[in-house]
Parts: sequence; structure tokens; C-alpha cells
Amino acid sequence: SKTMSRLHKCGMIEAGRVYISANKLFVNGIRDLSHHCKKEEMISGCLEKCGESLQEIVNYHLILFDQAQRSVKQQLHNFVKEDVRKFKETKKQFDKVREDMEIAQVKNAQAPRNKPHEVEEATSALITTRKCFRHLALDYVLQINVLQAKKKFEILDSMLSFMQAQYSLFQQGFNLLDEIDPYMKKLAAELDQLVIDSAMEKREMEHKHATIQQRDFAYDDSKVEFNVDAPNGVVMEGYLFKRASNAFKTWNR
Repeated sequence: SKTMSRLHKCGMIEAGRVYISANKLFVNGIRDLSHHCKKEEMISGCLEKCGESLQEIVNYHLILFDQAQRSVKQQLHNFVKEDVRKFKETKKQFDKVREDMEIAQVKNAQAPRNKPHEVEEATSALITTRKCFRHLALDYVLQINVLQAKKKFEILDSMLSFMQAQYSLFQQGFNLLDEIDPYMKKLAAELDQLVIDSAMEKREMEHKHATIQQRDFAYDDSKVEFNVDAPNGVVMEGYLFKRASNAFKTWNR
């Protein structure tokens, strides 16, 4: 009974409720973040889907701890408080009657044989206490057997119920995550491409930045115009001289 009492007082269910409360706060935080990022479809969609899945997992944990409350805590608690208590009361009665019978045996043995009246009283008291002792002994043995059988049932039944609840939790959690696995893989591929695109964009920006910085060392500001949209970042403007096709071969601006 002490071991069962420790199971009853272990605090697992209370800790589980704290865990669930913390998870609810976390899910609410994800929903708030999704609302603030609603203009970013990729981010808000991910947060919304993940938030829904995590909320389902929280619900599964609620079922688990409810089952733990009923199967482990309450069922074993009732067994300890009711059945074991009754057994202890019967044992007290049995011990008392046994002591009475031992006293009666001593009195009967010590009764003076020359006083028939006292011998008769001692014998009668011994017979009465023996009958009572036998009755309580049978009741006591019966309760021991019943208690042992019920203890076996209560422990195995409560443990089986709790483990079935554990199985349901992880089975439902697996099914849920397996269902969104294609989405997570697709998102992972998109994130990989996002990293590649970001790296390329960063290199292009760094190249343009370096090209613009080199302007002051390579070109005259009065003749050169820089355009970050041009292929090399530089646009050159001015006059060209072209040789004429006539006989004089003159140069025209």
C-alpha cells in the first residue's frame, strides 16, 4: 500500500497539466505570430498549419493525462483507501479476538479444578472465544485472498489502461505528423532553394557594391555615369569619331 501511495502522490499528473498549459501558451504564440505575418503567405501558412498540428498533439496529451487520472491515480487510490482499509480493520479485529482466546486459554488452564463453577465459566469463555476466533479467521483468510486477487486485477488493469493511452497518444501523433510529412518535405525543399537564391542575390549585391566602389579609382566622374542596372554597373557617354568613306578619308564627330 505504501508503494501504491507513492504512485498516487508522484505528481506526474500535476506536472502533465503544467506541461499542457505551457504548450497551449506556445501554440497561442504561434497563432499570434501567424496573424502578424499574414502578408507573408509562406510564413503565415507554415505557422498556421504547424499551430493546428501542435494543438491536436496538446489534445492528445489531455486525453493521456485524463486516462492517467482515472486509471492510475483514482483507481489505485480507491483500492488503497477502501479495500486495504477494510482489510486493516478486519486484521485488527482478528488480532484482538486472538488475544482474547489466548487469555481465555490461560484462564482455563489456571482455573482451580476443585472449583467446578470457575472451571465451567473458564471453559465456556474459551469455547466462545474459539468459535469467534474461527469465524474471524475464516473471514480474515477470505479477505486476504480477495484482496490479493483484486490487487492483481487493479494493478494490471490500471497499468494496461495507462499503456493503451500511451499507445494511442503516440499512434495518433504519428498519424498526424505522417499526414503533414509531404508538406514538411515540400517546405524543406523550398527553404533549400531560398537559401540558394539568397546566396546568389547576396553575391550579386556584393559585386555591384564593389563595382561602384571602384568607380572613384578608375573613371572620371564627369565622363562616366554609373548605373547599377547595367550589365557591368557602368554606362559610358561621349562622342565617337568615324572615318568618312570619301576619298579624303576625313574624320567626322
